[in-house]
Amino acid sequence: MTRRRRIAYLCLTVPHDDLSDVEAAFARHDTDVEVVKLAEADRVDWDSIDLLSLRMLRYFHLEPDLIPRIEALCAQVKANVPGGLPVVNPPGLVARGLDKFDYLPRLVDAGVPVVPTEWVRRGTATTLSAILDRTGWRRAVVKPTLSARGWNAFRVTRVESPVEDPDPTADHPHFTLPDQSDAAAVSSAERRFAELTAMTTVSVQPFVDEITTRGETSFVFIGGQFSHAIGKSVAENGWVAHESFGGVNTRVDADPAHVAWAEELHGLLCSWFEQLRYARIDTLPTPQGGLQLLECELVAPRLFLREGGALDRYARSVLDAARNGRG
Repeated sequence: MTRRRRIAYLCLTVPHDDLSDVEAAFARHDTDVEVVKLAEADRVDWDSIDLLSLRMLRYFHLEPDLIPRIEALCAQVKANVPGGLPVVNPPGLVARGLDKFDYLPRLVDAGVPVVPTEWVRRGTATTLSAILDRTGWRRAVVKPTLSARGWNAFRVTRVESPVEDPDPTADHPHFTLPDQSDAAAVSSAERRFAELTAMTTVSVQPFVDEITTRGETSFVFIGGQFSHAIGKSVAENGWVAHESFGGVNTRVDADPAHVAWAEELHGLLCSWFEQLRYARIDTLPTPQGGLQLLECELVAPRLFLREGGALDRYARSVLDAARNGRG
């Protein structure tokens, strides 16, 4: 009797919300899904697993020792499983493709249009006022370079005189920053900026108006090919395009020129990071009608498989990796 294939999804706390859909898709291909918590991975009989997927590693930004733990697990599996065990996407992406500071500057150097960004390494002695003075930006977004779901992100707007800020405990507060240096120094925006840069590397970007009018577009790739595009809107009076904060995700028919742009970028990423079984490229429109890159989700993205009608396509791609990768 032929053994049913088994796919293991590594997770930290809870997997993506699409797990039940993914399980059903694999079941249609005579394959079982097992969710394995990283903390319990040493108890798994890896020889009975056909492929390890990292796509359910949500909340990775809250795990400061994630990279060495993933590297140790993959080394253990490689050493103890006869013929090796395929891992998708490649485990090296955890070190090179999660933190935006690791890959976005490289993409800029390669000529990819990225939202203009000022990078502030952890512990750098600077102020938000100094950055906005240098760039001339009156509105900006500040966020950690390693984050998900807008974790610790905030907006800031320069104003001539101090005004009362909104609730600083909100998920994504919108602060003001007075032009006067003495008032700016004691502002909520500068305090939050100092707290953030003391613990992590951050990015500062100009606020792009199109996020509230046209939203983001995510290009999803499966098995090395473009699969579908998702339009991501923000909630009324919001600015973070995520369903947890009132955003709406809708499949869209992307402009063929925009698809070609995303395909070229995806090809570049594959040349850097080995074959990508899945990827998501998040973009914002430019005022001129083109696209600019926000980020690339290559390790643990939500792929909008249900919205894109791509569950079986995704399952087939992963199973193809399982068949070809186990030697």
